[in-house]
This record gives sequence, structure tokens and C-alpha cells, in this order.
Amino acid sequence: MSKRFPIPKFDRDAYKNMEWAPPRLLSADEQQKLVAAARAGDPSVVGSYAVDAGEAFYDRFKIRGPHRHVVMCVLPPGKARLVGRSWAWFIQRALLVDSLDAAKARVLHDWTTPRPMNTRLGPEDGVEVEGGVIYAVFGHRHSDHWVPNRTMQDRREKRSDGFTLVSATDDSNNDFHACNLAFSWAPPG
Repeated sequence: MSKRFPIPKFDRDAYKNMEWAPPRLLSADEQQKLVAAARAGDPSVVGSYAVDAGEAFYDRFKIRGPHRHVVMCVLPPGKARLVGRSWAWFIQRALLVDSLDAAKARVLHDWTTPRPMNTRLGPEDGVEVEGGVIYAVFGHRHSDHWVPNRTMQDRREKRSDGFTLVSATDDSNNDFHACNLAFSWAPPG
């Protein structure tokens, strides 16, 4: 390992051969109810949800291909830590925005891996993010655009202090270590 550019530790084997099913995309009405509940501080809505965005959103961020969707992340009020990791042949991207409105969406973080088979995705120790609703898009580079990854929340975790989103670039296997984001916060109580 290079001392000048250390590669963060990442146990990719923990994300191999995971069960996956295509996510059910929430309707606009379901999304609005979740956002309202999150703003009211309802802890039961914390987690991740697959949603769709309009064509203008996908065009703005150059997202094309199958499995096109966005992950709506509902975080508890306060501060949370966000850490990214990756292990994939393709250059990976984790895009986090504050809205699905293409004209108004503010980019919070737009992380790409520096090269194939590199675990670095964003700062090694992560960043602090505000609680509430954040939207994440996972993809891999193809020419001049990004092809969406298959995604899911790691349901094997039973935690009250965070969750991990995992993704895979390849439809032929269920290795979900391509582009992953882990959210964590102070445990309740």
C-alpha cells in the first residue's frame, strides 16, 4: 500500500452473493408523506426508499440506462456521518443532492473513484451531513454518461444508529461492493 495515497480498508467480501430483487419505486404521494413525516421527526420513517425522478433530473446528471432510479435517504434530525467505499472495475459515482427538482437540486456531494479497483470514494473518514432527506444516485462511468447501479439497503444490518446502501454494476452476479454509502449517527436514547 502506498504511504502517500493510502487506500481505505474495505471488506468487499462481506457484500458478495447478496439477495436482490428490483426495488419498488414509491409514488409521488408516498414520497410526500415520508418527507412530511421526516420533517415532523417521526423515527419510524428513517431508512432508504427507491424513487424515480423526472427526465430533466436524469439529463442534468447524465444518467442513462437500465435500473434508473434514485435512493431517498431519510435521516434522523441532527448530524450524521457519511462514508463511501467502492470495489469495482468501472469508475464509480455516488451523487448526493437535496432535491429531485432538476432546476433546483443542489449537489451536496459528487464522489467518484480515482481509478478502477480502488476503495476510495470520498474522504477516507467521510463527511458530516445534516439529518432530513437526501437523495443518492449510484452509477458507473460509460463513455460520456453514467449507467445506474442496482441498489439496496443492506438489510442484514439491524442498527438503530445508521444504515448502509450497497450497489452492484453487473447484472450477472449479486456482488454489492461497487459503490457503497454508510450513514451513521448517535444512537437514540
